[in-house]
Amino acid sequence: MNFDASAEWYFDDVGSITLSVFYKRLKDVITNGVTRTSFTNNGATFDAVVTQPVNSDETGSVQGFELAYQQVYHFLPAPWDGLGVNANYTYVDSEGVSQSTLSATDPDVGSGRVANVDTGLLPLQGLSEHTANFAAFYEKGPLSMRLAYSYRSDFVVTVRDVIVPFAPIIQEGGGQLDGSFFYTVNDNFRIGVQGVNLTNEITRTSQVLNNDLLTAGRSWFMNDRRFTVVLRATF
Repeated sequence: MNFDASAEWYFDDVGSITLSVFYKRLKDVITNGVTRTSFTNNGATFDAVVTQPVNSDETGSVQGFELAYQQVYHFLPAPWDGLGVNANYTYVDSEGVSQSTLSATDPDVGSGRVANVDTGLLPLQGLSEHTANFAAFYEKGPLSMRLAYSYRSDFVVTVRDVIVPFAPIIQEGGGQLDGSFFYTVNDNFRIGVQGVNLTNEITRTSQVLNNDLLTAGRSWFMNDRRFTVVLRATF
Protein backbone atom coordinates (compact mmCIF):
# COMPACT_ATOMS: atom_id res chain seq x y z
CA MET A 1 0.00 0.00 0.00
CA ASN A 2 1.34 3.41 -1.01
CA PHE A 3 0.09 6.87 -0.12
CA ASP A 4 1.52 10.11 -1.54
CA ALA A 5 0.32 13.71 -1.37
CA SER A 6 1.88 17.02 -2.31
CA ALA A 7 1.16 20.75 -2.18
CA GLU A 8 2.91 23.36 -4.33
CA TRP A 9 2.90 27.15 -4.10
CA TYR A 10 4.37 29.13 -7.01
CA PHE A 11 4.61 32.63 -5.61
CA ASP A 12 6.86 34.08 -8.36
CA ASP A 13 8.00 33.42 -11.92
CA VAL A 14 11.04 31.61 -10.48
CA GLY A 15 9.96 30.93 -6.92
CA SER A 16 8.16 28.05 -5.23
CA ILE A 17 7.62 26.18 -1.97
CA THR A 18 6.57 22.54 -2.15
CA LEU A 19 5.66 19.93 0.44
CA SER A 20 5.15 16.23 -0.17
CA VAL A 21 4.35 13.42 2.27
CA PHE A 22 4.44 9.68 1.69
CA TYR A 23 3.69 6.37 3.39
CA LYS A 24 4.57 2.93 2.05
CA ARG A 25 3.59 -0.37 3.66
CA LEU A 26 6.03 -3.24 3.05
CA LYS A 27 4.86 -6.86 2.91
CA ASP A 28 6.54 -10.07 1.71
CA VAL A 29 9.94 -8.40 1.56
CA ILE A 30 12.71 -10.80 0.51
CA THR A 31 14.86 -11.76 3.49
CA ASN A 32 16.73 -14.94 4.40
CA GLY A 33 15.81 -17.98 6.43
CA VAL A 34 18.12 -20.62 7.90
CA THR A 35 16.85 -24.21 7.69
CA ARG A 36 18.26 -27.70 8.21
CA THR A 37 17.89 -29.78 5.04
CA SER A 38 18.80 -33.40 4.31
CA PHE A 39 20.95 -34.23 1.27
CA THR A 40 21.67 -37.70 -0.07
CA ASN A 41 24.89 -38.39 -1.96
CA ASN A 42 26.20 -41.81 -3.03
CA GLY A 43 23.77 -43.58 -0.69
CA ALA A 44 24.64 -41.48 2.38
CA THR A 45 22.27 -38.87 3.84
CA PHE A 46 23.53 -35.86 5.72
CA ASP A 47 21.89 -32.85 7.34
CA ALA A 48 23.13 -29.42 6.27
CA VAL A 49 22.34 -25.87 7.34
CA VAL A 50 21.04 -23.90 4.35
CA THR A 51 20.43 -20.18 4.13
CA GLN A 52 17.92 -19.34 1.42
CA PRO A 53 15.63 -16.48 0.30
CA VAL A 54 12.21 -16.31 1.96
CA ASN A 55 9.40 -13.77 2.14
CA SER A 56 9.37 -12.04 5.48
CA ASP A 57 6.22 -12.59 7.55
CA GLU A 58 6.74 -9.17 9.12
CA THR A 59 5.10 -5.95 7.91
CA GLY A 60 7.25 -2.85 7.73
CA SER A 61 6.79 0.72 6.64
CA VAL A 62 8.55 3.69 5.09
CA GLN A 63 7.14 7.14 5.75
CA GLY A 64 8.30 10.72 5.65
CA PHE A 65 8.08 14.07 3.94
CA GLU A 66 10.05 16.46 1.73
CA LEU A 67 10.08 20.26 1.90
CA ALA A 68 11.64 22.27 -0.93
CA TYR A 69 12.19 25.98 -1.67
CA GLN A 70 13.66 27.79 -4.64
CA GLN A 71 13.74 31.42 -5.71
CA VAL A 72 15.66 33.87 -7.85
CA TYR A 73 15.83 37.29 -6.19
CA HIS A 74 15.33 39.32 -9.35
CA PHE A 75 13.68 42.11 -7.30
CA LEU A 76 17.06 43.07 -5.80
CA PRO A 77 18.94 46.04 -7.26
CA ALA A 78 21.58 45.28 -9.89
CA PRO A 79 23.94 43.48 -9.84
CA TRP A 80 22.40 41.38 -7.05
CA ASP A 81 19.31 40.51 -9.08
CA GLY A 82 21.06 37.37 -10.34
CA LEU A 83 21.18 35.76 -6.88
CA GLY A 84 19.11 32.70 -6.10
CA VAL A 85 18.65 29.84 -3.63
CA ASN A 86 17.61 26.22 -4.04
CA ALA A 87 17.07 24.17 -0.85
CA ASN A 88 15.31 20.97 0.22
CA TYR A 89 14.98 18.75 3.28
CA THR A 90 13.77 15.15 3.42
CA TYR A 91 12.81 13.08 6.46
CA VAL A 92 12.46 9.29 6.07
CA ASP A 93 11.60 6.75 8.77
CA SER A 94 11.74 3.04 7.93
CA GLU A 95 11.21 0.12 10.28
CA GLY A 96 9.84 -3.33 10.85
CA VAL A 97 11.45 -5.62 8.26
CA SER A 98 14.32 -8.04 8.69
CA GLN A 99 16.66 -7.48 5.76
CA SER A 100 18.42 -10.09 3.66
CA THR A 101 22.06 -10.90 4.45
CA LEU A 102 22.45 -13.19 1.43
CA SER A 103 25.45 -12.75 -0.82
CA ALA A 104 26.02 -14.46 -4.16
CA THR A 105 29.79 -14.02 -3.78
CA ASP A 106 30.27 -15.06 -0.14
CA PRO A 107 30.10 -18.82 0.60
CA ASP A 108 30.11 -18.17 4.36
CA VAL A 109 26.45 -17.14 4.12
CA GLY A 110 25.59 -20.65 3.00
CA SER A 111 26.96 -22.02 6.27
CA GLY A 112 24.54 -19.92 8.31
CA ARG A 113 26.83 -17.00 9.10
CA VAL A 114 24.28 -14.18 9.12
CA ALA A 115 24.46 -10.73 10.70
CA ASN A 116 25.31 -10.55 14.39
CA VAL A 117 22.19 -8.47 15.18
CA ASP A 118 18.48 -8.52 14.37
CA THR A 119 18.39 -6.66 11.04
CA GLY A 120 14.74 -5.76 11.66
CA LEU A 121 15.99 -3.21 14.19
CA LEU A 122 17.85 -1.32 11.47
CA PRO A 123 16.49 1.22 9.00
CA LEU A 124 16.29 0.01 5.42
CA GLN A 125 19.63 -0.20 3.66
CA GLY A 126 20.70 3.00 1.94
CA LEU A 127 18.05 5.26 3.54
CA SER A 128 19.12 8.22 5.69
CA GLU A 129 16.65 9.62 8.19
CA HIS A 130 17.67 13.19 7.37
CA THR A 131 18.82 14.54 4.00
CA ALA A 132 19.33 18.22 3.21
CA ASN A 133 20.68 20.22 0.29
CA PHE A 134 21.30 23.95 0.08
CA ALA A 135 22.65 25.80 -2.95
CA ALA A 136 23.25 29.51 -3.47
CA PHE A 137 23.83 30.61 -7.05
CA TYR A 138 24.38 33.66 -9.20
CA GLU A 139 23.36 33.74 -12.86
CA LYS A 140 23.63 37.01 -14.76
CA GLY A 141 25.29 38.00 -17.98
CA PRO A 142 28.48 36.03 -18.59
CA LEU A 143 28.84 34.97 -14.92
CA SER A 144 27.63 31.70 -13.45
CA MET A 145 28.55 30.87 -9.84
CA ARG A 146 27.30 28.15 -7.50
CA LEU A 147 28.05 27.03 -3.94
CA ALA A 148 26.23 23.91 -2.75
CA TYR A 149 26.22 21.92 0.50
CA SER A 150 24.75 18.42 0.75
CA TYR A 151 24.16 16.51 4.00
CA ARG A 152 22.80 13.10 4.88
CA SER A 153 22.59 11.44 8.29
CA ASP A 154 23.71 7.90 9.15
CA PHE A 155 22.61 5.12 6.81
CA VAL A 156 23.13 1.36 6.52
CA VAL A 157 25.75 0.47 3.90
CA THR A 158 25.30 -3.29 4.34
CA VAL A 159 23.41 -5.40 6.87
CA ARG A 160 26.23 -7.94 7.01
CA ASP A 161 29.96 -7.33 6.77
CA VAL A 162 32.12 -9.96 5.05
CA ILE A 163 34.46 -10.35 8.03
CA VAL A 164 34.01 -11.39 11.66
CA PRO A 165 31.80 -10.50 13.49
CA PHE A 166 29.63 -10.11 10.34
CA ALA A 167 28.21 -6.84 11.69
CA PRO A 168 25.99 -4.35 9.87
CA ILE A 169 28.03 -1.39 8.61
CA ILE A 170 26.81 2.18 9.03
CA GLN A 171 28.14 5.22 7.17
CA GLU A 172 28.10 8.06 9.66
CA GLY A 173 26.36 11.32 8.84
CA GLY A 174 28.26 14.02 7.03
CA GLY A 175 28.14 16.68 4.38
CA GLN A 176 30.09 18.01 1.44
CA LEU A 177 30.59 21.52 0.08
CA ASP A 178 31.08 21.96 -3.67
CA GLY A 179 31.43 25.07 -5.78
CA SER A 180 31.87 26.29 -9.33
CA PHE A 181 32.62 29.47 -11.26
CA PHE A 182 32.10 29.88 -15.01
CA TYR A 183 32.56 32.79 -17.39
CA THR A 184 31.02 32.79 -20.85
CA VAL A 185 33.53 34.37 -23.20
CA ASN A 186 31.22 34.35 -26.23
CA ASP A 187 28.66 32.11 -27.93
CA ASN A 188 31.34 29.48 -28.56
CA PHE A 189 33.58 29.44 -25.48
CA ARG A 190 33.06 29.07 -21.75
CA ILE A 191 35.78 28.72 -19.12
CA GLY A 192 35.58 27.95 -15.43
CA VAL A 193 36.74 26.06 -12.37
CA GLN A 194 34.95 23.48 -10.24
CA GLY A 195 35.78 22.48 -6.66
CA VAL A 196 34.61 19.29 -4.93
CA ASN A 197 34.70 18.60 -1.17
CA LEU A 198 36.01 22.07 -0.37
CA THR A 199 35.90 21.43 3.40
CA ASN A 200 37.89 18.18 3.00
CA GLU A 201 35.32 16.04 4.81
CA ILE A 202 36.31 12.54 5.98
CA THR A 203 33.96 9.60 5.33
CA ARG A 204 33.54 7.49 8.47
CA THR A 205 31.90 4.09 8.92
CA SER A 206 31.03 2.16 12.07
CA GLN A 207 29.82 -1.37 12.85
CA VAL A 208 26.78 -2.33 14.91
CA LEU A 209 27.81 -4.49 17.88
CA ASN A 210 24.52 -5.72 19.38
CA ASN A 211 20.73 -5.44 19.39
CA ASP A 212 21.00 -2.26 21.47
CA LEU A 213 22.55 -0.80 18.29
CA LEU A 214 25.77 0.09 20.08
CA THR A 215 28.40 1.03 17.48
CA ALA A 216 32.18 1.21 17.22
CA GLY A 217 34.39 2.83 14.58
CA ARG A 218 35.37 0.68 11.62
CA SER A 219 36.97 2.79 8.86
CA TRP A 220 37.92 6.31 7.83
CA PHE A 221 38.40 7.55 4.26
CA MET A 222 40.14 10.77 3.27
CA ASN A 223 38.50 11.99 0.05
CA ASP A 224 40.64 15.15 -0.45
CA ARG A 225 39.69 18.40 -2.13
CA ARG A 226 39.53 18.24 -5.91
CA PHE A 227 39.68 21.09 -8.41
CA THR A 228 39.02 20.99 -12.13
CA VAL A 229 39.67 23.68 -14.74
CA VAL A 230 37.08 23.50 -17.51
CA LEU A 231 37.07 24.83 -21.07
CA ARG A 232 33.87 24.27 -23.06
CA ALA A 233 33.63 24.94 -26.77
CA THR A 234 30.52 24.88 -28.94
CA PHE A 235 30.60 25.01 -32.74
